[in-house]
Amino acid sequence: MGLWNNDPNIMLVAGHRGARVGWPENTVAAFKYAISVGCDMVETDVRQTKDHELVLMHDALVDRTTDGHGRVQDMTLNEFRSLNAAAHVEGFAFEPPATLKELLELTAAHPSLLLNIEIKDYPHVEGEEWAFETVKKTIEMVEKYGLGKRIVLNSFSGKQLSYIHKKYGRKYPLHGFYPYFILGQERDNPDEYLDCACLFHVAQGENGENVGLPGQICPAQWAKELTDKGIEPWFGAGVKTYEDLKTCFEQGGRLVTSDDPAQSLADLRKMGHHK
Repeated sequence: MGLWNNDPNIMLVAGHRGARVGWPENTVAAFKYAISVGCDMVETDVRQTKDHELVLMHDALVDRTTDGHGRVQDMTLNEFRSLNAAAHVEGFAFEPPATLKELLELTAAHPSLLLNIEIKDYPHVEGEEWAFETVKKTIEMVEKYGLGKRIVLNSFSGKQLSYIHKKYGRKYPLHGFYPYFILGQERDNPDEYLDCACLFHVAQGENGENVGLPGQICPAQWAKELTDKGIEPWFGAGVKTYEDLKTCFEQGGRLVTSDDPAQSLADLRKMGHHK
């Protein structure tokens, strides 16, 4: 029995930050596009503003994706919303960075859409009080929209995932990363709480840093190790080519998070692995 996908011949597609190829990431426009091309899920990143509002931004700084400067955590919601999230994307007029509320409203209007929410406020960066508040407020808002059974909660912080597991049990599916050293040292055993994990082709360096290995595809044994533990192997946005996507499916991949979801869907349909 899969997390959401019970057909072994199908691989689900999640739009990464909506769609990063050709669209301003983490905007309503990008999410609507991902839905329009048939994504099973959209993936996003949640942070708190200075006035404790939940907004969607991957980076701690707004500089890369908007015309603004500074940390999300130091801005009020109004300041954040005044930024142009399409400033660096050709062909778009003004597009504000999105709020979690906007995405939840959009998700609620599409009954089959799933949502992968990555908590980007980390206990070891913003502090435990702030990071755990982001989790609590996110879950409260998700439940307000009746979407508790359509989300997976995601973090690169094993401490954050351990906190969610201790506070909420198995109520919400949890998404981590494999190999587990990616999740840091402050964590419980991820085998005890993960429902799915995204495979990264990395090794651990001498100083504990993540060192990328050649190519995007991990050894097949890594995916098998997850499957044997009852954890679904997922693949990330580094998987871009038809052949790599085919290999991921053959290794037992159940979902791919894609920067170009239209292309990934077309490739999987060509293979006969998506409807």
